[in-house]
Amino acid sequence: MSKRWKTTLTSVVLGTAIIMQGGISLPVAAAESAASVEETVSNHLTEAIQAAIKGVSVESTPDGSRVAVTVRLYNGGAMKQRIPDYELRVQTQDGVEYALDASADNKKALKPMEIGELVYMSTVDSKASMKLTGLTFVKVDSYAYPKTETVLLSLPLGSEVWYASSGTALPSMETAWAESFTIPGINSDLTYTPVGYEKQNTDKGPIGVVTLLANNPASGRETIPDFRIDARAEQKTYTGARTEMDTITLEAGEKKYIHFAIPLENNVVPSRLLVMTSDTFLSGSSQASSSQAGGTAASAASGKAGVAIDVGRVAVTLPNANQADPVAMSGYSMGTPIAVDPLSKIMDNTQVALMELHMSQNPGEGYKTAIGKFILTNKGDKPIPTPAFDTELVGSGGATYSGVRQTNVSASLNPGLSYVVSYVFNVPQTETGEGLILKLLDSQTAAPYKVAVASVATALQKETDSDTLQLYPFDIKLVNSTVGTNYAATNSAYSYKMKLELDIKQADNVVVDQSFSKLHFEVVDKLGRVLGTADGSFTGAQRLVSGTQTIVTNNIQSEQFEFPISVNVYELFETPNGQAKRFLKTLN
Repeated sequence: MSKRWKTTLTSVVLGTAIIMQGGISLPVAAAESAASVEETVSNHLTEAIQAAIKGVSVESTPDGSRVAVTVRLYNGGAMKQRIPDYELRVQTQDGVEYALDASADNKKALKPMEIGELVYMSTVDSKASMKLTGLTFVKVDSYAYPKTETVLLSLPLGSEVWYASSGTALPSMETAWAESFTIPGINSDLTYTPVGYEKQNTDKGPIGVVTLLANNPASGRETIPDFRIDARAEQKTYTGARTEMDTITLEAGEKKYIHFAIPLENNVVPSRLLVMTSDTFLSGSSQASSSQAGGTAASAASGKAGVAIDVGRVAVTLPNANQADPVAMSGYSMGTPIAVDPLSKIMDNTQVALMELHMSQNPGEGYKTAIGKFILTNKGDKPIPTPAFDTELVGSGGATYSGVRQTNVSASLNPGLSYVVSYVFNVPQTETGEGLILKLLDSQTAAPYKVAVASVATALQKETDSDTLQLYPFDIKLVNSTVGTNYAATNSAYSYKMKLELDIKQADNVVVDQSFSKLHFEVVDKLGRVLGTADGSFTGAQRLVSGTQTIVTNNIQSEQFEFPISVNVYELFETPNGQAKRFLKTLN
């Protein structure tokens, strides 16, 4: 077998082939030494086939109460075994017994060492509350007279019953945030640790995004079983779904993230997450309550939709929102590599560092602009695609601002070189910039949702009126500058001429291309009206270089301004939302 035969501690103890001790299966030799246990609690339907409980649920329906049971059968023999005919019955605390119908796709036989899961369900026409105490496998001989019944196996029921009829129902197993757990009733060795929860606003409403770290501590490959994460807020439950559609497998010792999206309502704050499993009951036109269900093709032959049978397995207590976020890297220094989650694939072989973070109030704008500038360095020996990460800036009051990346970015990164990528954040004037947290987000793995892969607590850089402009990777010293207005009588137009003497130094091994920001000059009059603009690029034939150069703004009409006039110098970024500017200084 690829997996060990497992049940919860509240399930029956397995017999001659395997028994359970603390959820760990024992080989035949160990089981034989536990003969006294086997004599007390038997789990055999036949000499070769053993049974255990996977899940039991009681749920309210418009017609009454729906009772469902999933049992797991194991063929411990060396030959294929036919599953015996039986009725599955449940007993209530009041002494009432109900026979359940078998799902149309239940197996008829089991191969050697095979595990089969069989589903049974029945609707009871009663609104009265129901508490189950046990279930029995009963062989009914309808051809004998009088009809004879033989109990093949009886199993007790306790905390494993999921009473979904109650809005406050919780699984018997509860764990705290960030604590690892296994899923009871699932034949799997995988463990799961809740590491991330974030509420995200979408065009379809708020979504709770949950991140679990799955770990395979076993010695063989494991596939993540089907389960989902729901959210509980007071007495209401919100159903989630896994974002990864493909089958996920983990090699021995491997770890991977899995993500779940839970649609919520406005202003809802969940208190718990519920780990839920679901089995399917398929009706069959020819089945009777006492019949053994058909083969695996029965679901297609019946042509009827299945009924989902949900069972709550684990409750996870949600902490305060800030405790569910990734821990921010404190005391961050500009230029040092950011610690990115090592399991993230978005930064494979790429080192990322924050080189600049400025926030300014640009003249004439009613909001502030924060701009973060990163360098991405290829640490490998082959070209790699440029990582497409997103960013968020968490402000001093806890508000989160989404970053917009510059429009054009190099498609690939060459080994040993660094590339500059800038992000722009529009923030309100009330934002002080104190205690900022910058997050790097992966928008691909759990698409269309985002998950944080890095988080740093950082401070803004102080703005100065220095003659040296710092536009990483450039340091631009204004050695001398003169400005003046020329008047052309032929067309009664003015031109504004700036003569700049610059000393430009560029950091080594940092690539600058046409997507890099520009110097932007705005001619303004004493009322702050923009009369003309000009740009200075760091690439191309007319790029800014060390030495003296002249920048001219033409077609300024005399009636458009009042003296004196001056020049505001900005760093200009192109983004999908338009141009963004960082104010640098004023030239008079």
